[in-house]
Amino acid sequence: MKGLWVKDLLLLQKQLKTFLIFMVIAAFNAYTIKSVPVIFIFMTFFFVTTAASTIFYDQENHGFLYLFTLPTRKKDYVIQKQLLVLASSLVAVVLSLVLIFLMVQFDPELQASAEELLYTALVGFFLGCLYGAIITPLYLRYGTEKARMLLFAIMGVFALFGILIQKTGVLGGMMDSSFIASVEAFNSLQITGLVLALTSAVLVLSAIVSRRFIEKSVAF
Repeated sequence: MKGLWVKDLLLLQKQLKTFLIFMVIAAFNAYTIKSVPVIFIFMTFFFVTTAASTIFYDQENHGFLYLFTLPTRKKDYVIQKQLLVLASSLVAVVLSLVLIFLMVQFDPELQASAEELLYTALVGFFLGCLYGAIITPLYLRYGTEKARMLLFAIMGVFALFGILIQKTGVLGGMMDSSFIASVEAFNSLQITGLVLALTSAVLVLSAIVSRRFIEKSVAF
């Protein structure tokens, strides 16, 4: 698995300038609309997308056929990609916090409490991992182009579903449920544990699906 990490890190190293440019874009957008969560959303989305796109380079020119003639198991490949998604989301959150700290020095309006930053960071981290958990098996099964089209379709369905539950009053009922009330009573440590547990479950499920897809994509 070490070789897989070296390969991906070298690929990502070539994107260093792009990472820096996108950090500037994220900071500019957050400064313009005075919103801290924007930084986390922009950063996690871009970092996870870039990390997952390493699958495209592996698939290019029948790369899987070569890769799996080496002492690399498909199981290890899938696990490494899930860990890469996890790591990229974590790095994005940490860099977002650094950006926010620097921006607050110039614009006090962006200042937030430690608890608000923690919860925003946890949400950004989870959404980044969830996004990566969705696109990784799609990339493995359908390739980059088809996977992106499917992803847009999935996002459209989620958006439509969100609008429907809001318009029908289901969302209000969910927010008033005893489960939500109990979650709201959690302290920061409990919420952190809950988010990490959900993240682990999502990535494990994604790994299982990805393993099945890669078995179908690569015949040997």
